Amino acid sequence: MVLGSKFVVFSTRHRGYFRRVFLRYAHVPHDQPGGEAAVALDLACAILDAAEGCMGVLYDGALRGMHRDVIARRGRLLINKQHKGAKALYIRTLDFGRCRRELWSNSGRVHERAFLDDGTSTLIPLAVDKLERRTSTHTHRWYHLLTVPCPRGPHQHRESVGVTSTTGERDEGRSDTETGFHRAEHLLQIPDDTAVHQNLYGGREDTEAGFSQFDRSLWNRRMIAFGAEAQSLVMLGFLLAQNATSAARYQENPTYSEGLTVAVEPRSTGSQRLSRS
Repeated sequence: MVLGSKFVVFSTRHRGYFRRVFLRYAHVPHDQPGGEAAVALDLACAILDAAEGCMGVLYDGALRGMHRDVIARRGRLLINKQHKGAKALYIRTLDFGRCRRELWSNSGRVHERAFLDDGTSTLIPLAVDKLERRTSTHTHRWYHLLTVPCPRGPHQHRESVGVTSTTGERDEGRSDTETGFHRAEHLLQIPDDTAVHQNLYGGREDTEAGFSQFDRSLWNRRMIAFGAEAQSLVMLGFLLAQNATSAARYQENPTYSEGLTVAVEPRSTGSQRLSRS
């Protein structure tokens, strides 16, 4: 157990040494409504609104469906792992005339329910051919273009992901709010068990390198101040020093391209040794 102040820090970097740039940070009060996730969402939205070309956010399991919905409606990606407590839920039954297919959500993606010879059933993930974004006047929508296998030939289906539709956004009685299906909670834009997710999610673990640098910058790897205000100044000094180093490296070699994603990780600081919260 670690007792101390918690901070949320956002950073991005390119490959190579001393290329990390810290973008924003904030203290998380112990009585903060919504906790860490609420502070992180506010910071993420501020960055996404200001950083042109930023594709999205990498985060851990602290962000759930309600947070994914906010990011997705901005037209950006929120890449994190599905909450382990999410159960398989029925979505809809597709009618292709001579065959019908039951669709279920499981592990953050769409599955087909297949019935077995012994009378039981299992859920089989459907191939995602494309992640599609559609833009309207005030919001963005995300869809998975799916291939539904069939002995008579594969079928194509488009299923909404990442955004939980509310009353008035769909035909009467068909919105997610009315049907009771929290779509953003159960269907991720980029599901866990895909090559794209596995390739990108390593950036979240990469943020530990930045926090390891912070640990080593402290005397005996212990916070040198007491209280959130004083510790915020220590954090700010470290972040500014690292950004100055990255800026100098950029002037030495400006040929590298800009980073594609933003990584974020909460931290706890206190009189004890720093560790993951």
